[in-house]
Amino acid sequence: MKSIWGWNAALVSAVATMGTAGCASTPVPNTRVASSEAAIRAAQETGSGNIPQAALHLKLAEEQLQSAKTLIRDNDNKRAEYVLMRAQADAELAIALSRAASSNAKAGAAVDAARAVHTGTPTTP
Repeated sequence: MKSIWGWNAALVSAVATMGTAGCASTPVPNTRVASSEAAIRAAQETGSGNIPQAALHLKLAEEQLQSAKTLIRDNDNKRAEYVLMRAQADAELAIALSRAASSNAKAGAAVDAARAVHTGTPTTP
């Protein structure tokens, strides 16, 4: 049978271990902040704000970035990391939608030009 001192030492050791584990936190996701900001900038530069569906995702990404920065200030880094992942995904989706819209516009112009050549009507550049 252990003495009272033995039990107290074990209890203090267990509490100290749990205390240090509780203090361990997720580091600030600076890399994710930078990659999310870069993706948002790229979406803005590709003209995502001019395509309604892409603009929606760009706006969501911007809002999520701000939300993540607030979470980081509140030391909720784990949740902030997930919000940043979502922000980057939305920004990348905005880029893809913008590029798709641009490709569709170019394809439509090419089809119109081909029809004009086929029918013999002149086209204006």
